[in-house]
Amino acid sequence: MDNYHKSVLRDEVLQILRVSIQGNWFLDATLGDGGYALEILKRGGKIFGVDVDPQALERAKGRLQGAGYSEQDFKLIQGNFRDIDNLLQTDAEIKFAGAILDLGVSSLQLEIPERGFSFAKAGLLDMRMDPSLEVRALDLINGLNKGELYELFNKYGEEKFAKSIADFVVFARSIKRIETTKELADLVVKVYQKKGYREKIHPTTRVFQALRIAVNDELNVLEEGLPKILGKIKKDGFILVISFHSLEDRIVKNTFRKWQKLGLGEILTKKPITSDKAEVEQNPRSRSAKLRVFKIL
Repeated sequence: MDNYHKSVLRDEVLQILRVSIQGNWFLDATLGDGGYALEILKRGGKIFGVDVDPQALERAKGRLQGAGYSEQDFKLIQGNFRDIDNLLQTDAEIKFAGAILDLGVSSLQLEIPERGFSFAKAGLLDMRMDPSLEVRALDLINGLNKGELYELFNKYGEEKFAKSIADFVVFARSIKRIETTKELADLVVKVYQKKGYREKIHPTTRVFQALRIAVNDELNVLEEGLPKILGKIKKDGFILVISFHSLEDRIVKNTFRKWQKLGLGEILTKKPITSDKAEVEQNPRSRSAKLRVFKIL
């Protein structure tokens, strides 16, 4: 199977992890299509992979097995890295030489219309990374009041026209329930057209981001999960986090600063590592990626 998600900043990640000791375990806490995992296995490391998305786990498993690796080399489990203590119960003795968290949405999730992540694909407004979650994006769009929608778009999307979009959504849904990505995207575009405002990014980007964050509780997951992962890393091991918007990056930056003040380790990235021009040309989704690294002492 080809057309796998392209792992951003892959070379930089592998250089930092330094997979030099054969048999060292590494944690890929957001496994996706297994791009980082495959490269770590090629270098003699072992992988414990976690993802909330069962489709991603199946794809990653097929990819790793197709490359000749077995369950002696990797362990994959469905779950959220905020629950890493529970997920590792049967492997509690494992200490990782490094952990990688890629917080972005995978190509698979974006390209399957029925997952509802992309305004470019017509489908139901779902946006659940874990399909067992009860609340979908369409439930929020149709269930929150005007003030709650404003808070959602403003806080999680940092959307400049949050109030106007909330007003327009409430008016539109009073006529017809909003259920698809296209319906919502069209509404947001109309607000921008009325404002006469043009941007480099698509006008619906921040609204979709806000809904995805809320549906998957992404910011709380990150704040809760990072300290738990810290306790699973060996001395001189690394935690690498790749974020794609300022809210996530701020949490990572502040968490690493707090750990450094407590003497738990040191920040290796005074400024986040970003993709170079060549990578952005090959993979435009890498444009907003920011990699921060913490070394445990």
